[in-house]
Amino acid sequence: MKKVVIFGIGKFPEIIYMYLTRESNHDIVAFTIHKEYIKEKEFLGLPIIPFDDIEKTYPPEKFTIFVAIGYSDMNEKRAKIFKEAKSKGYTLLSYIHPSTKIWDEFKMGENCFIFENNTIQPFVELGNDVIIWSNNVISHHTIIKDHCFIVSHVAIAGNVTIEPYCFLGINATVRNRIKIAKKCVIGAGAVILEDTNEGEVYTAGSTKKLEISSDKLKNL
Repeated sequence: MKKVVIFGIGKFPEIIYMYLTRESNHDIVAFTIHKEYIKEKEFLGLPIIPFDDIEKTYPPEKFTIFVAIGYSDMNEKRAKIFKEAKSKGYTLLSYIHPSTKIWDEFKMGENCFIFENNTIQPFVELGNDVIIWSNNVISHHTIIKDHCFIVSHVAIAGNVTIEPYCFLGINATVRNRIKIAKKCVIGAGAVILEDTNEGEVYTAGSTKKLEISSDKLKNL
């Protein structure tokens, strides 16, 4: 059992709290944010501690932190707090849901969170601060580097490299041996068949809306 402080208050930290309390044996002791943003004393019944000097109350020798920030600003907000926590001497918590299939050859850094029902094949490597939501397939010898965010139902073929600060939306597909460059956004349903360049944004075509009301469809 590890004693954990979660950075953040709001919906994403609430989800992280639920998973860590119901699907692991970790002991969540507090939440933390910067002092200037604290408006209440508690969140989910636990104290909110100023991050500015958190090491005085919860020293890094006895406690770990998880940074529960989403993909805002291309994951840079989460990366900033990750780096601040490391500079304070903390080891950051990583978590894998028990329903996810992980092989022994898997490697993972700190502050990674892998939700339920993912399939991660042999020789996959995750850097630090990678969030992988539910029901994804990450194929063999794929490398996902620091500060990336993968949503749900993403299919990543073998020998893919995803550089730092990338976002992959729901139902995105990446062909084998592709390199996704730094700070790319692969939008919902996008299919990537060629290497990308830094900072590019990809979207899938929108579904066509028919000029007919649904109550006119008799044989649906």
